[in-house]
Amino acid sequence: MAGSIIVSRGVLISLNTMGLYYLIERIRVEFDDEDNVYRTTIYETLDEQGMPFIALDEQDSKGFNAFAKATRRACDKERKQASFCEPLWNDLIDKLVSDPRYAGDIF
Repeated sequence: MAGSIIVSRGVLISLNTMGLYYLIERIRVEFDDEDNVYRTTIYETLDEQGMPFIALDEQDSKGFNAFAKATRRACDKERKQASFCEPLWNDLIDKLVSDPRYAGDIF
């Protein structure tokens, strides 16, 4: 089974199951406490509906950038691990940075 990270309408990252969970579970734990509401809505399709994707497409710039910050922290931590998979992180980061909601000072 495969899954996706939906960045915006028409922009997504398709991943195999291992790649999806590798990224999203490392990112999930890096949200700031005050950003839990964004984390909950971003992961709702996965957690509440059992669908193999998370969605950023309906997030405003605050929610989108909360995810981007969590992604940066997760990537920075993972970079030190033997399991680091740079192509997966780079694909996600490239799509986040290209989005008009991106704050411009996270990566």
